[in-house]
Amino acid sequence: MTSSPVYSVLIVEDEYPARMLMTEYIINCPELKLSGIAENGEKAIAMLTEKSYDLVFIDINLPAVSGMEIFKRFSNSKTFFVITTAYSEHAVEAFELDALDYLLKPFSFERFRKSVDKAIRYIAESSNSEVFSKSKSNQTTNTLQIQAESATHFVPTQEIQFISANNKSSVIHTNNRAFETPKLLKEIEEKLNKDQFVRIHKGFIINLSFVANLRYDKGGAYFIQLKNEDETTLPVGRSYASNLKELLKL
Repeated sequence: MTSSPVYSVLIVEDEYPARMLMTEYIINCPELKLSGIAENGEKAIAMLTEKSYDLVFIDINLPAVSGMEIFKRFSNSKTFFVITTAYSEHAVEAFELDALDYLLKPFSFERFRKSVDKAIRYIAESSNSEVFSKSKSNQTTNTLQIQAESATHFVPTQEIQFISANNKSSVIHTNNRAFETPKLLKEIEEKLNKDQFVRIHKGFIINLSFVANLRYDKGGAYFIQLKNEDETTLPVGRSYASNLKELLKL
């Protein structure tokens, strides 16, 4: 029998009660292994420099170096960060930087567990993407076959506006309706035309045909607005911005 993977976790938190609560929560998640605790920003930098972790729960207000600065420095495709803070004003910046989640203190074990489930899905998708791409053909399709609501739907790709990750499923938003499917975002992405569809965030793929504008705010964040009835606005992850600008010829 193949054992389930266990993911290494680093806690970055300066308050002792919060560290103890996070430790208790992690102990109660068999998929997680507590691999380190940092009580301040300098120690967190040293630990993240020395080794890699699958998942980092990090407070924003830390002594010496802020959690957001550490996040900006070490966030990459193989390390996932969850922000833990009592303040909501950093949420937009955190998600623009591709934070996996934003936990507002005090948070319950149930809310923590939702973050863990989301993290496991994203980590698995990231680690399996290279294997998946090698084992599947690079053929794309003009019609996407979607298994949703106990039925198979054949959706023309030109009708797909964007696709979003939703915990353990993905939601395909079309001109007329939205389809929720158990497929991972990466699995769907492999079937789409790379000249038409582009990943703009860990949680979003967009159809370039529906782009109305790309906005840049004074805080340094990018946002895409779509040409649809809702004028949907989506965040652009910083690591995806340059590729998107190149595709849009900006």
